Amino acid sequence: MGLSDLRREMILAAIAEYDTMGRDAFLDTYGYGPARGYFLVHEGRRYDSKAIVGVAHRGVTGRPLLPEEFSGGRDTVARRLIRLGFEVTAPGLALGEHTIENLLMKIDSLRTDRSKLTDQPRRHQPLTLLWALGRAAQGEPRLETWARTSAEISSLIDTFGHGDDRPNPEFPVLRLFHDGLWELDESDVPPASTSTAQRWMRDHAPMGGLRPWVHTIVTQHADVRAQIVLHLLEVYFQGVDHEALLTAVGLSSASDAEVPLNDGSPSPQRRQSTTMRVIRDSVLAQQIKDLHGHHCQICGVRLRLPDGSYAEGAHIRPVGQPHNGPDEPGNILCLCPNDHVLFDRGGLTLTDDLLIFDEVAGQVRGSLRLAPQHVINIAHVAYHREAARQVPGRA
Repeated sequence: MGLSDLRREMILAAIAEYDTMGRDAFLDTYGYGPARGYFLVHEGRRYDSKAIVGVAHRGVTGRPLLPEEFSGGRDTVARRLIRLGFEVTAPGLALGEHTIENLLMKIDSLRTDRSKLTDQPRRHQPLTLLWALGRAAQGEPRLETWARTSAEISSLIDTFGHGDDRPNPEFPVLRLFHDGLWELDESDVPPASTSTAQRWMRDHAPMGGLRPWVHTIVTQHADVRAQIVLHLLEVYFQGVDHEALLTAVGLSSASDAEVPLNDGSPSPQRRQSTTMRVIRDSVLAQQIKDLHGHHCQICGVRLRLPDGSYAEGAHIRPVGQPHNGPDEPGNILCLCPNDHVLFDRGGLTLTDDLLIFDEVAGQVRGSLRLAPQHVINIAHVAYHREAARQVPGRA
């Protein structure tokens, strides 16, 4: 049962009914169980997302959906709610807490029109976000004048947009504002789709920029910022010179830092030794990576190389001594190199609910990305978590 016909007003009507009836009566009346994962957050209150969407669907078909008629979760209910401008919390995260997972879901659910010339998603919003991410990376102020914002984003649209993309920065800024990613220092902000939107922006010339919680995440978490950049480039800028675009927005991979290196040795010493190693099933690891499309199960990044994508097969319970873990699907994760190191060294662990726990920060980072055919063995997860927390030097 598709959810694409749902409208925001239908969701709001279901929320109002939920508030009137109370949670227990609402769930009992429509046959839904309590949510265990994603929750809709509206005006500081938390709602069972699948139940709200199912009841709201009455506005489409004339009757509520039964729980068994559709699936909940990130890729269905949560995605649709975010596309309608609502906030959705990830599993295991506190009410009202702005999270990395929530930000990534919003980025993944941008509502973009399509170019009539190329039939590809328009690039106004992605370019606006890349511009703001570049400012964050360079330590620029979070808020900027409309005069500078308008001029710089217009130039980016002219240079990197589709042939029929008009340099109108008003619309992407307003769309990002209504989707909860952008801040404007004005009230009564008009919808992005109205004909008066451009005039309103010119007349009010509001200061604007990423919302504080978004700015904090992309400033403090370079890995998350990089993940967002990679996603935007992959989805919206195929056929574009990525290095030229990143340089234009201040996100070039080039570094000005000069690190002195020692002289090394032109003739390093070598010695013969005999070692014993575990023969790992490289075919199985490749199958796991293919199953996940080479996307890291922790951060979602997929590294692209000239000869294809790259990821690493990471054993949850190490196969070497003294752990002697098995080389089987339930003991293997598909990870990027960074998260592979963090996982192997105990910086990241998994809960039994497959939430990602940052052992350094002492908090949940989000949910492990899963695939239906890849079932993780929780016994290995528990073993890894216990082993990580027994590393010498840890409290």
